[in-house]
Amino acid sequence: MKWRERISLEESYMLSCNLLRPDRCLCVTDSVNGEAVAIGTYQKGMPFHAFSVHLFDGAGTYSMEYMLTIFREDLGDKLPSGSTGVLAVNEDILDRLMIPNILSHKTMLLMKLTQPEFLAPAGASRLLELSEAKIAEEMAEQLGMIAFRAEEVVEMPHLALFSETGAPMAIGGFHMYTDEFVELGNIGTSIHHRKKGLGTQITSDVSRLGLQKSPQVYLVVFADNPAAIHLYEKLGYKTVARYAFVEFSL
Repeated sequence: MKWRERISLEESYMLSCNLLRPDRCLCVTDSVNGEAVAIGTYQKGMPFHAFSVHLFDGAGTYSMEYMLTIFREDLGDKLPSGSTGVLAVNEDILDRLMIPNILSHKTMLLMKLTQPEFLAPAGASRLLELSEAKIAEEMAEQLGMIAFRAEEVVEMPHLALFSETGAPMAIGGFHMYTDEFVELGNIGTSIHHRKKGLGTQITSDVSRLGLQKSPQVYLVVFADNPAAIHLYEKLGYKTVARYAFVEFSL
């Protein structure tokens, strides 16, 4: 936790989130002459090998090889050579970070709710019961949610909108749910119920639920999804940081 005191939330958002999950996070720091130059995390339990790195002031150009070696020693067969890793890192330090065997690179936007008055009025969404967790899992599979974890439906509140026949039309929940901040996640609309304004409604309802937990409400969206970005901006979200989502071969 002492490292989080040296890092602002928005400048290294994914790493800060990982450090709040000590039971699921491996953390490696690298120092020169007793001064920390870099900190990296590996998040367990994700459907992919998820890493994040932060460089401290004065670090200069930094190679990830040392950190990856330490992670390999700790994880062993759980981190096989040749598998694909995903690194989330603030784009401001990307040009100083030497990442091995890059396969692809996308940009993610960290957006913060700054104008909650733009949210749509409360709708008919309701909290999912634990017995209904399968609804979220099936929806996530249908929509291809790459960061979905079934445990999140149990650990954090999730909302759903249902049709008159009881079929789930849209869901929304959280990836982070703390008093300090919340992050919306697992948001999606069934392919059978698109273009009905359900995305606007479920995002507004989940955002409002998040505000009951913390005044700091965030979400992450890929920059190549202009429709989603436009929706979030319309609902009062503002981009506060840009992150690289880098796939590389381990």
